[in-house]
Amino acid sequence: MAKKNKSAAKSTGIARKTGAQTIKLGLAMFVPLILVLGVIPLIVQLQMIPMPVEVQAFWTQDSAADFFSYYKSRALMLTAIYMVGVFGYYKAQGMKDQMLQNKSLHLYFAATAVFALFALLSTVLSNYKSIALWGGPERCEGLITILVYLLIMLYAMWAYTHKPDFKYIVLPLGILTFITGFLGVFQFFGHDLFTTSFGQSLIIPEVYRSQGELKMLFERGKIYGTMYHYNYMGSFGAMMVPLFLVLTLFLKERKAKIFCGAATVVALFALLGSTSRAGIIGLVLAAVCFIVFFGKKLIEHSKVTIGCIAVLIVFVFGVNIVTGGLALARIPSLLNDMKALVSSSDVDYHDKIAVRQIDLQDDKVIFMFQDDTLTIQKNSNHQPVIISGDGQTATAPAEDSSLTVGGYKMELQYVTVNEQKTPFLGLYLDDSIEFIVGLYDEGFCFVDGRMNKIEYVEAPSIGFEGKEKLGSARGYIWSRSLPVMLDSALVGHGADTFFAEFPQGDLLAKLYSYGTTQMIVDKPHNLYLQIGISHGVIALAAFFIMMAAYIIDSFKLYALRKEYSAQQTVGVAVALAVIGYLGAGFFNDSIVSVAPIFWALFGTGVAVNQLNKKEMSELTEE
Repeated sequence: MAKKNKSAAKSTGIARKTGAQTIKLGLAMFVPLILVLGVIPLIVQLQMIPMPVEVQAFWTQDSAADFFSYYKSRALMLTAIYMVGVFGYYKAQGMKDQMLQNKSLHLYFAATAVFALFALLSTVLSNYKSIALWGGPERCEGLITILVYLLIMLYAMWAYTHKPDFKYIVLPLGILTFITGFLGVFQFFGHDLFTTSFGQSLIIPEVYRSQGELKMLFERGKIYGTMYHYNYMGSFGAMMVPLFLVLTLFLKERKAKIFCGAATVVALFALLGSTSRAGIIGLVLAAVCFIVFFGKKLIEHSKVTIGCIAVLIVFVFGVNIVTGGLALARIPSLLNDMKALVSSSDVDYHDKIAVRQIDLQDDKVIFMFQDDTLTIQKNSNHQPVIISGDGQTATAPAEDSSLTVGGYKMELQYVTVNEQKTPFLGLYLDDSIEFIVGLYDEGFCFVDGRMNKIEYVEAPSIGFEGKEKLGSARGYIWSRSLPVMLDSALVGHGADTFFAEFPQGDLLAKLYSYGTTQMIVDKPHNLYLQIGISHGVIALAAFFIMMAAYIIDSFKLYALRKEYSAQQTVGVAVALAVIGYLGAGFFNDSIVSVAPIFWALFGTGVAVNQLNKKEMSELTEE
């Protein structure tokens, strides 16, 4: 027993002696993680960000109103500096670094180094270097932020290895959950506190308040808290529900049970209230793993298990009733998407849209409708000439006007380009202009609303034929993103540059998938595609290796045990939170409001596993 007690004292790392000096490892070591987990995610503050030149071709505004990402990213950068300072301080005091001496962690270090290296190379070689370095509009997830994420992971691993005290993790996460849940109640019922006079005084600097009042960011029935979007609230909930549920069920201390139980209820309400299908998928995946981890105990206490399931069902349907069916409103669409995903389809989207095909040439463009055609060209006076399929011909006037040919309405506008008066024709479909053609002397070209040229393409795709509308057009995004990712197999296109590399000129497929061509696809809605496109397939492989190593390790340590110590319970709770986030990642991408929480938990989980592995090994030796 003497060996066990000595080992336990060593693993807690409460104090270390170096000569005559004692190094106390207390709250200071965990301040950065407290900020990352409980304070920074709450930051909501307006910052008007001018659009960089390389972005202006993709956005209709000259500036972006950023509430949720800019200041969070800057706060993370400052926290990273603090982390380096804390680590340097303890190293200067002569504290031996247990983490670096642990050979079983070398795989994580190597994978992290590869990930960071290819993120750096992707930035250096990017066509959009400033975006790749600092991040895109309203996202701010450039290389600097990505490296901060990795630092957060390593710091959490280091801090928890030397001081395994989970209260510094669970308390800030619990407080964050309660605050976001409180905000979420009002958001769900259509009374967003951010839109009140007091709320606006907190999040909108005085210099901007004269520009108008803030309106509801999302409709009633959508909880987003401080996470930028209700989908990202889903990713947050997919972590918090399993984390706090496991702690509620298996921790012994009564106060901890009550705190974690309340946090579980609030997190589940926030997840349901977000209506995020990604969050539901993440939670379901975590629930399946929960059964694998605790299978023996669930069977052993079958009556309690059945009772808990009954209470959960009553709670979920009770919330749904109280919210008038809004909480589960998107579940049917999720089930329909899952059914569509596994079913065969021979649908050709060209058969389902008004314009079946476009033939764009230097001196004319032909719109081929389902049962008609429309040809646009110029005469010798540089005026547009429109010819319909039934032979109707019209020459557009030499001034701004609207005209109709063959039943098709068009808007004509003349714009001076390079000191040359150039006609632009906007073709209406129903009540909106979907195609704008610039009739330049050097050749015809499609343009967007700001008269920026668009390279018209029918983009290459992989999979999802006839299923482009799947998951709110995720089928379309994924099918066109896969070729982009494979194009960057070695080195990616740079962090946050997805919107610039995605084939935005794929107008017909956009028309089918979204019902409009006037849509900028700015995110992949998939964590893994995001990593592959931003940093390259090798970086994605490094990420997979890290995650796989951690999850396999967790199953080896915790699956189907008869009993769990407090620290083993923490290990399972964190593992399920990580799995929940990774599950939601199939439908959601990374965002600065949520991703730091994941990386901090992942680093903590790796450290907990190592401590539990060491503890189990020592008990076996005894």
